[in-house]
Order: sequence, then structure tokens, then C-alpha cells
Amino acid sequence: MASRVTELKVNGATRPVDADPERSLLSNQVEGCLIIGLGAALFEAIRFENGKILNPRFSRYPVPRFGDIPQIDVVLRDRKDLPAAGGGETPIVAIANAIYSATGNRLRSMPLVPQGVVKS
Repeated sequence: MASRVTELKVNGATRPVDADPERSLLSNQVEGCLIIGLGAALFEAIRFENGKILNPRFSRYPVPRFGDIPQIDVVLRDRKDLPAAGGGETPIVAIANAIYSATGNRLRSMPLVPQGVVKS
């Protein structure tokens, strides 16, 4: 019988970025993008009931708090042979793939947890 997983915790994140490592603010930007991606994948959702928004205030909108943010390591790689690319969108895909690997369930709507994460 399948059991419902109600919590998922990301313990760490490493993000290699193909970019000029001399860009001093790039690492901070990538960290911020990772946190935004984690929030979208695991927390953020507008909740409705009978056509009414249940979390109409930002104070009730679920976003990552400091305690939810894992250790983040950003590795800047100087790849002059590649064009610049986005730095923060991959956490959503990585978390979805980790959930699929752990449960066998491919989730295609966010937030990915807790609704829909079922361990078989």
C-alpha cells in the first residue's frame, strides 16, 4: 500500500554555472535563483476554496524561510566555448527528478509537495 510523504527536505545544493568567474555578483544571483526555484518547487501555492483565495496576504503565502534553505555551493566555471545560460531554474527539475527517483511518481504541477508525493 502506498504511503503519503508529507514533507521533503533539501539538505544541500551545488550549482555549477558556465560563466566568467570574475563576475563578482553572479554567485549571489545564482544563490537567489536557487532559493526561488526551491520555493516554487516545494512551498509556493495560491490556495483556493469556493472561489476565494485562502492566502491573500503575503504573510500567509508559503515561501522558504531561512531554516528551509540548505547549504548552497555555487561553482563558477569559465567556459568561453559556451554562451551564457540561466543559473537558477534547474532546482525545480532536480527536485522533480529526485521525487521521481524516490517514489516512481512523475509530478508535473507545483508545488511538488506535499500533495502528490506518494512512496510506493
